[in-house]
Amino acid sequence: MEQYPIPQFIESEGKIISFLTFRQFFTLVIGGGACVGFFYLLPFFLFLILSAIVAILVLAIAFLKVDNVSVMTILINYLTFSIGSKNYVWKKKSVAMKNPLMGPVPAVKGPHEQDSKLKNAKKMVEYRKKSDTK
Repeated sequence: MEQYPIPQFIESEGKIISFLTFRQFFTLVIGGGACVGFFYLLPFFLFLILSAIVAILVLAIAFLKVDNVSVMTILINYLTFSIGSKNYVWKKKSVAMKNPLMGPVPAVKGPHEQDSKLKNAKKMVEYRKKSDTK
């Protein structure tokens, strides 16, 4: 049986310029281009205000990560959640029903409602304690 090499560090992006990744570099280039455009198109006071806002946003998008997730991903997820439709589902808990011909019907538990082995073991220990004290 042949063994194949497993790639390592597939989450890390390659560095193209010093410590910058491809995505960071082009984010900074686009932000810088917007600031240069503001310089030629707007009065100086308005240029300073808009350039400061754009610079802060571009730096946050390029370098800031929250819980190892980029700010751009967080913004996109926020927008898709805010704009997209929401589907709220209410699930009624299973209840024992009475059948007039056969008597009570036990409630059927789904796979997510079944007791775990740990809970079953705890119940067994509790029952033994109760029976030992009697």
